[in-house]
Amino acid sequence: MATGVVTAAAGLVGGVVLGQRLGGRPKKVLGVRIPGTGHGLDDVVKQLKKAGKHAKNAGKQFGDLTDEVRTARKKAEDVGKAIS
Repeated sequence: MATGVVTAAAGLVGGVVLGQRLGGRPKKVLGVRIPGTGHGLDDVVKQLKKAGKHAKNAGKQFGDLTDEVRTARKKAEDVGKAIS
């Protein structure tokens, strides 16, 4: 579980750093981006932030699943002991 949280945090921090360093806004004319005037990495930074959030959620879900499996195994052992 800790690995997922660490990975998510690293992805989120990386996305924020990239956003601050490379997040230059492209020029717009009538609301339309002019190609070649910005750094062009805004969309990449947004995707990195989303990936970090998804990794965080996946890590939490994996931890929850591990806890459920552990609980089910313990109950199965208890039932096995009661039967024999």
